[in-house]
Amino acid sequence: MRKRGKKEEKFPEKENLKTEFKGSPFKIVKSVSSQDASQAREELRILDLEREILSDAIRRLYEAHAEGKITEEERERLAKTYKSRMMTVKEAISKDESLVALNELEAMQEDLIKLFSERFDEITEKVETLRSKVEVKPIKEITIPAAKAPPTREKPAAEAETKRKRKREPAKPSPKTEAEKRIEKIRAEVEKVLERLGQMEVET
Repeated sequence: MRKRGKKEEKFPEKENLKTEFKGSPFKIVKSVSSQDASQAREELRILDLEREILSDAIRRLYEAHAEGKITEEERERLAKTYKSRMMTVKEAISKDESLVALNELEAMQEDLIKLFSERFDEITEKVETLRSKVEVKPIKEITIPAAKAPPTREKPAAEAETKRKRKREPAKPSPKTEAEKRIEKIRAEVEKVLERLGQMEVET
């Protein structure tokens, strides 16, 4: 008899959880893979259904007590198991919702840095082209400091009045570039996710 060699099993490569962009000082580290986020969404679908079933069961016990079918002690004894399971389900829902939200925010973070990187590379290429054209070399390297909050100070009356007048004057809208439109779209998506996170914290 001939011995047949075992076929080598091929497993999917592990998703790269670290992304670097050319020309960008930022590095994106992913905490949740797309597979984990997809699994969390599936679990949420089942957990939501289980939460509804448990809520109906607990409500039915209170209705039975109100109708005189069971005593208060019997109601509490029967409801104890359902309430314990309900707490477990709510904790699982909160965790899965956080995983999904984190995956979405990290994806948006990656999109923003990617957009920045593309624009930065485009500008860098134009800068190098112009330097070659006018035959100049860089004279110094500029380090961009981290943004700091401006110190608070009392504004003079004249300065405050000038700024109030500027606010009254309607600003002329300038045409938006494709990059600005993409940033606004991503920002709107980020706001939605952050709003959902806020609602999750209130519920828990």
